[in-house]
Amino acid sequence: MGKRRKAVANKPATRKPAKKKFNSRGLLRQLLIIFLLSFFISTALIIYLFGMTDDFFGRLFWCLLVVFLMIATLVLGIIPVINYYGNKWPK
Repeated sequence: MGKRRKAVANKPATRKPAKKKFNSRGLLRQLLIIFLLSFFISTALIIYLFGMTDDFFGRLFWCLLVVFLMIATLVLGIIPVINYYGNKWPK
């Protein structure tokens, strides 16, 4: 039979937690979903408010940009920070 190693009293037998890898595919998927959601919301909003005018695509671009930035900031920035500090809050 083989020899068994004894645990050293000074060193705990626990492992360090693994580092989280950056998930670029997940981020791209989230950005695509946010873009599509922003596009449909912006298109519906512009058509409802102004109709198909001469400057439809200009209005659509700026509306899409604003809605995309608002949703992306909320989903990718504010909500994860609130979750992080909410999980750290003492219970």
